[in-house]
Order: sequence, then structure tokens, then C-alpha cells
Amino acid sequence: MDRESVFSLGLFGEDRSTTGQDSRGHLQQQLVDFILDFHLDTIYIYRDQIRENVLSKQYFCDVDIGHLIAYDEHLAHRLNNGPREIIPLFESALKICTQRIVYPSQKGIQLPEHQLLLHSTSNKISIRGMTADHVSRLVRIPGIAISASTLSSKATAVNVQCRNCQHTENITVTGGFTALSLPRTCSRARMPGDASDRCPLDPYFIVHEKSQFINQQLLKIQEAPDDVPVGEVPRHVMVCADRYLTNKVVPGTRCTIMGISDIYQAKSSGKSSSAGAAVAIRTPYVQAVGIQTDVDHTSKGGAIFTEEEEQEFLEMSRREDIYERIVDCI
Repeated sequence: MDRESVFSLGLFGEDRSTTGQDSRGHLQQQLVDFILDFHLDTIYIYRDQIRENVLSKQYFCDVDIGHLIAYDEHLAHRLNNGPREIIPLFESALKICTQRIVYPSQKGIQLPEHQLLLHSTSNKISIRGMTADHVSRLVRIPGIAISASTLSSKATAVNVQCRNCQHTENITVTGGFTALSLPRTCSRARMPGDASDRCPLDPYFIVHEKSQFINQQLLKIQEAPDDVPVGEVPRHVMVCADRYLTNKVVPGTRCTIMGISDIYQAKSSGKSSSAGAAVAIRTPYVQAVGIQTDVDHTSKGGAIFTEEEEQEFLEMSRREDIYERIVDCI
């Protein structure tokens, strides 16, 4: 080598600042390929589902995890063990697929946020079987809904403004029972030589008309009586449902919840526990990503009959002695 030349050596072999972005982009492209390419026989299930839902102004897609396992087992494993990372990428992939399937000629169209719904036939986990090992993973729990709250508005993006300098900022809020703490200091970038006074502490207030909200509902799911061991009290767990999963169940409904097992800081009673002892204690809950019920309570009319039952009712209605038969049955 020439002594005047500069010799450099890369210690890591690649630029690590872009590795994470490339990995997320690669994952998202895999999810787009799954939605567009997966088919059974000659039916492209998720292409047809997205087209039908979007044309009826419903921006969601219900995915069977079994189909994802058959398409790419490694991708399904990542979804099961890291849903917080994969689900936002999956929902972004749904928007890309909607653009390609429904609006291929309209570039740059503004589409609403899409929601990913999941269902599976995998083994169920009982409520009392949920442990710390299941936190931040997908779980599938059966039970009975014993309460359902009214709909509330959950902020997903909060617009805040400084009272002193009118600086605005958007803060993203994650789903579930997460709370939001406003920044205590103004984050306005100051130019060199800026002699203006600094903003005081706690300068921000929320601009609700510029913030984004979604519907949210709280459910309480209890163990079914046949799943409770002899001599034990039924246990329950809180479930957080949002957007298209709200108003899916009513109290008394047997259902299976698929969601992300998570934890939150429950309100302490104050005198019953010291402040230091409750710092590391968290209460489990489930953020729903799919709800399966035995009866669809969203459909009008109540009872649902099969075609054979309807045919039997029709034949019975033609009998001349229908009144006598009903009286005899009573």
C-alpha cells in the first residue's frame, strides 16, 4: 500500500443503521406477497375478501393463521412470538394491497387505516393457564362474556400545542390500556442566536379536533362452568377490543378471544399496599385481535336456523292439523 493512502476496515461488515429498516421492509413485502399470492385451488381468498370489504367501506381483513403457517412457517412463528412488531406491518401491507387491488389506477389516494383480524384453530389456553411466559405473545382463550362496557374513544395520535410559542407536535399512542404522558418541556428547535424566552414547564395542551380516535370497548371474560376445577372459583380476565371488534359480544355469550397477552398498572387501593411494593406488580389483560362467537349477535332477527330446519317448518305450516299438533306438544 501507498503510505499516503487511507486504509479503512468495516468492523461489522454492513451499515447497522439501516439494517432494522431493511428488515421491516422485507417483512412487510413478505406479508404483501402472502395476501396477494395465497390461494386455495383457484380462489384467492384474501384478494377477494379485501375487494369485497373495501367496496362496502369496511377496512379490515380476517386472516386464518393456519393459512399463514402453510404459506411461510417462519413468518407465522414471528407473528405468534412478536405480534406487537408484526401486526402494524401487516396492517400497512393491507393498505398497500388495497391500493393494488381496488385502486390500481389512482396513485396517491388517501386510504383509512386498516385493521387485521386473526383467527385460528390452534390449542386454546384457559384463563387460569395464562402465565408470565405468555406476555407479549398471541393467546387463544375460551370463556363467557360477563360484562361489556359502552363504547369509548381511544386516542391513537394526539396533537399537542405549546401555550407559549404555539409549537405543535403529534404523539403516537399505542393500543390497549396504555396511558399517555405529555412532555414536560417544549421541544421546539431553537436557532443559534435565538433570544426568545424559554417555554415554562408543562406547556402543552391537547388539540382534540386535530387528534385521531378509534372506538374501544372493555370486555370481561370468565371461565366457562365446565372448565372450572371442582371446588375452585371461576376466574376472569379483562379484554380490550377496538374498531371492528367492538359490539361483537353481549353478556352471556360464549366466545373465544384471540389476542395479545399484556399487562397494565392497576389502580391500588392506597392503604392496603405500600407504594414501593406495587411498582413491579402488573395485572394481566388481553388486547383482542379476533373474536369468535357461537351466535352472531350483530345480525338482526335473533335465532339462526339451518336450511333443513327451515324446510321442516315450511312442511309443517302446510299441515291442516298444525294447531292440534302444537296443542298436543304443549
